Amino acid sequence: MSTSDPRGAALQILRAAGAPLDAGGVADRLGVHVTTARFHLNNLINTGEATTTQLPSASVGRPRLGYVAVATAPTGELLSLLLGRLGATAGAREQRAAEAGQLWAARHPAPPPPTPVPDPVTVVADALAGLGFQVRSTTSAFGSHELQICSCPLKELGADHPEIAHGVARGVIEEALSSASATLGSQYAVTVRPDPAGGNCEITVRLAEYARSDSTHPATH
Repeated sequence: MSTSDPRGAALQILRAAGAPLDAGGVADRLGVHVTTARFHLNNLINTGEATTTQLPSASVGRPRLGYVAVATAPTGELLSLLLGRLGATAGAREQRAAEAGQLWAARHPAPPPPTPVPDPVTVVADALAGLGFQVRSTTSAFGSHELQICSCPLKELGADHPEIAHGVARGVIEEALSSASATLGSQYAVTVRPDPAGGNCEITVRLAEYARSDSTHPATH
């Protein structure tokens, strides 16, 4: 077996075996030397993805060491199913996610701003950074502000349920603005849209009057 990820291939072999395998059996299936197989198997043990057991020996002597893949909990699949039950429509699921995002941001408040009405871009960027987002760029024009994210901790979540990722990000920003200043919370509407390049989210913060009048920009989706 030729692969660019021999450790992953070794794990797949263990999972497919249905019974413990010794290093020699894994080496044969991988097409590598037994010493190389043991190296990858030991790495799997160190990461908790595999464990060992004793195998009966065909001859007198020390029992052979067998390797078994550790069963993993179906948390990823189950989480996806649970998220899909948040609402009957994408809009309903996004709103529930926004409420969760507000609670998430409230648990990680930023330091009090130095002025009664702080810069909204700074408020949003600081709140996002505090929760693991990385802002790539910001632009401001005609009373609106746009922040683009280059690294989003919700990326995997957004693969199956983009509306959930968008809602959480929106809720985080809404909570950050409201917590920083009642004026900011009432002035700004927040929209979250996918990256046109197919990557992470783009976060758009706009004055409420622009959000209402801009027919070319959809509401949060």
